Amino acid sequence: KTTKTSLLPQSHSFIYPTNTYTTMTFVSDVMAPGGGILLLPFVRIVITLLLICTVAIFIAGVARIHMAILAFLSSGLLFSLWMFESAVNNMKNNNNSSNTTAPPVDMNKQNAGKTD
Repeated sequence: KTTKTSLLPQSHSFIYPTNTYTTMTFVSDVMAPGGGILLLPFVRIVITLLLICTVAIFIAGVARIHMAILAFLSSGLLFSLWMFESAVNNMKNNNNSSNTTAPPVDMNKQNAGKTD
């Protein structure tokens, strides 16, 4: 009999549906196809900490040009991560709101005009 335990916090279950039947759930979900989306909250935290550290070191006056460049790059990475997450959420909302499927494509009609 399998146990229903999950190492994944409930707040991140909206990002990726998780399996809750083994003790290695988080690792197996990350390694599954499309599982990298689970790591986005953690990546966002690490990049935010990098941005805070680089801005603080820039204000302290140590290696100012390097810290300015790193702060610019990390803020751009945070922005692109935000854009990616909003696009994923929009796709999920569109998929959840429309339960209709496209009509099947007849391959004979589609290839009828080709003479190769």
